[in-house]
Formats: sequence, structure tokens, C-alpha cells
Amino acid sequence: MRKISAALGVVGLLAFVIPVHADDDAKLREVIARAIKVHGGMDKLTKLKANVFKSKGKFYGLGEGLDYTEEFAIQLPKRFRIEVHSKAGDREFTFVQIYDGNKGWNKIGDKTEEMNKEMLAEAKEDMNAAAVSHLIFLKDKEYKLSPLGAAKVGDRPTIGIRVARKGYRDVSLFFDKEKGLLVKMETRGQDPRRGEEYTATTLYDDYKKVEGVMVAHKITIKHDGKRFVDGEMTEVKLSEKLGDSMFEKP
Repeated sequence: MRKISAALGVVGLLAFVIPVHADDDAKLREVIARAIKVHGGMDKLTKLKANVFKSKGKFYGLGEGLDYTEEFAIQLPKRFRIEVHSKAGDREFTFVQIYDGNKGWNKIGDKTEEMNKEMLAEAKEDMNAAAVSHLIFLKDKEYKLSPLGAAKVGDRPTIGIRVARKGYRDVSLFFDKEKGLLVKMETRGQDPRRGEEYTATTLYDDYKKVEGVMVAHKITIKHDGKRFVDGEMTEVKLSEKLGDSMFEKP
């Protein structure tokens, strides 16, 4: 982990020291513009920023994979709600996490706790990564782009772009060179309870069109290269706005 962190630090330093030229920035923004078009277009992605996803899969955070079902609701750029149902041995449990701007809660079973400072900071980072992966926010000059060059994700050639935003961790995006679809996102993460840092990698696959928007129906999440979540979308609903009650204290 230290070697990964050190390597990322060196790359980040080089990106800071070596400026991105205007022509490089223009080329990177062309890649983003193409990706926006391929994913559904600026109008649809701007309109449909409130989504509800249902999924199932396996969670490997505790070692052996546990089956789970999940409902994830997001209202970009500041709100999300996660509800996960799973079973460990004979014990069934439900976990709910809600983030609403500057406040949030975690609920396990019947016990609800307010997010502390560290939890809120991590939820804020999660929201930023979600906004970055939605692509349309990258049209704002607040998001600085730098090239990562060509790389392969699996057997697919990709174009990599690092996204920097003041006050947030960098997020790296990798787009399928042929199709223009987002196939990988990578950033740093931190467990707010343990204080441990890791490299969080999200892989997107099995894209299907929903209401004119391309949505990945298979998601793989890795922490420091180790499998963390394998998920498959079972239902996707895209909308303009979700009700406030969805983000109230559970």
C-alpha cells in the first residue's frame, strides 16, 4: 500500500510540476465531449441526474463473498442513499447509509448513528467521484484535466484522463478508445473507521441503453487490486429529481 501511495504521489507531483498545455487540454475535453455524446448526450445527462439503481451480487469486504441485494439512489451533486440487505451465517442484516450535503447517517438494524467528521468527508469524496463519472460536470473549468496516456483495461485499449478538483482527491477515468464509453474509474479511498487508505478501482461493463442513456449493468469494485464487490444491475430508473423524504434520517 505504501508503494502504491508513493507512486501515486510522484505521479501527482509530476502532474503539478509539468503544466498541461492548451492544446492538450483541448484534446482531453474533446475526449470528454465524445464520451458525453456516447453516453446519451449533454441534454439527457443534464436532465437525468436523479437515479435509482437496484442490484445484486457478492461483497468480499469480510473475506468470503457474501450475497447481497442493494438499492442505491443518487441525486447529483449532493445526495445519495444506499440500502443493502445481506446474510452472514444465519443472521440477516440491513445497512442503510444516507448523505445529504453536510449531514448523513448510518443505520445497522435498528441502530442509527450520525456520520462523524471523517465519515462526512469520505461521503463528500464519494459524491465527487460520482459527479466526475457522470461526465457533464467536467465541462466546468473547476475540473482540471491532465493526460494519463494510452492503457489497457482488460483487452480493451483506453484513453486515460486524470481529473483534479481543488479540495478533493484526484479521479482517473479510462475510456474505451473505440467506443468512447467509460470502462474504469480509479481514485484513493479511506476507511473512516480504521483510517486505512486504499486505491479504489471501479470497472464498468455490459452497457445497456435506458431512456436513451448508456448505463453499465455490471460493476466490479476493487480495493488495492483485491476484489471488493461484484454487482449486477437488476433495475434502473432515471429521473430528474427524487423526493426529499428519500434522504431523511432513517
